[in-house]
Amino acid sequence: MPRWVGRAVSLWLLLLLIPLVPAQQRAVPPKVARALAETRTILRDVSRLRELPIKRPVQSGYRSRKEVERVVIQDLDASQTPEEFANQAKMLVALGLIPKDYALRDELIRVLTEQIAGFYRPKTGEFVLTESLDDDDPDSQRVAIAHELTHALQDQHFDLRRFEKPTQGNSDRDLAIHSLIEGDATVTMIAYALDGRMDIQKLPVSIGTLLENFGVIDNDPRKSPALTAAPKAIRLSLLFPYASGADFVQALLRKGGWTQVSQAFTDLPESTEQVLHPEKYLARERPVAIARPDLAALLGPGWQRLTDDVQGEFGYRLILGEFLDEKQARRAAQGWGGDRSTLYEHRPTGQLCLVQVTRWDNPASSQAFFEAYVARTARRFPERRFEHAPAERSASDVVTGEGVHIERRGVDVFILEGLPPTADLPAILKHLAGTLPGTSGKPL
Repeated sequence: MPRWVGRAVSLWLLLLLIPLVPAQQRAVPPKVARALAETRTILRDVSRLRELPIKRPVQSGYRSRKEVERVVIQDLDASQTPEEFANQAKMLVALGLIPKDYALRDELIRVLTEQIAGFYRPKTGEFVLTESLDDDDPDSQRVAIAHELTHALQDQHFDLRRFEKPTQGNSDRDLAIHSLIEGDATVTMIAYALDGRMDIQKLPVSIGTLLENFGVIDNDPRKSPALTAAPKAIRLSLLFPYASGADFVQALLRKGGWTQVSQAFTDLPESTEQVLHPEKYLARERPVAIARPDLAALLGPGWQRLTDDVQGEFGYRLILGEFLDEKQARRAAQGWGGDRSTLYEHRPTGQLCLVQVTRWDNPASSQAFFEAYVARTARRFPERRFEHAPAERSASDVVTGEGVHIERRGVDVFILEGLPPTADLPAILKHLAGTLPGTSGKPL
């Protein structure tokens, strides 16, 4: 998934830039003041439930929605240059996940500003409630505070600041790590809500399913107009660390209790595949690392490489699910082994060319993905004609169309979209195939 996903989720966690003024020195809404007054008591309860001792007190404060917006803008500006953000938006356009004219940065600021009701700041060790806290039920407020104070305990024991800088060219890994962080806080929040009524380790249902069914993110258009209007990929990406992260942590909890969850902050998940399939994390099934190809010279004069990223299993769920049935998308994304998406641009015209190299666990998985991606492409471009081309090898499947080449070779699938007439396709395919693990013996 493009890099903004992990960074957007980080905004819910970090928001590091504006110094706090203590709550008692500000005009704090009465319901927020009442909630902040319970911080110390809730922290003790969360510490007991999460089995993490309190190392130091957690200060609390308040921020208006306007101040939160300033923080969001400053954090985006600090984490990415305007050029980098524009390139990530172009990647989403090339994948068909947002319209070409969608103002991604502006809309993302609106979504985050309206959704953030509270956050914990690792830089200062402070917990903040915001103007967006609109729930008048004290019990609901306490549960929300328990989630954020779990982040405070995480920070005291595992140092959340080490996750502030994203992994270059691998937002799938970043999203997996944030899923651990948010999943841990979400499961602890549920444990707090159930305290005295049920042991969280014996909960017989999927926490992620509960969150998806009842809405961890508010989709009420009256309360969350920006989120409701956002493209599906953005909405699902913001939900993923909470729902799927909670299921991941729930699986670790059942395996080895809170000790197992705490150990995961040292032995971090490496992919959303591991989050979606905790057994693969526990078995240490690592993703295949695929290098950054630079094919600009093979595309023709005037082409340059803009950006590259790892989509991951969750990313391909989104990419396929934008045009296919959700169940079909999930089935086709299973068996993911590794990938690398590289975006190129023709400087004189702005034309985009996206090259995706994917590796799958076995030929059956690559075949399922190949067929699903071909179907997705046909639905995305109904005005174009696509046809199966003769293949040189019996293990190959090839579909071509206007500017599109999709080819399966054993466990690998190559996808090229936006190919210009000047592209040297045979040389491109040879380059891609020759640098994959297990084909030339050269690791990526």
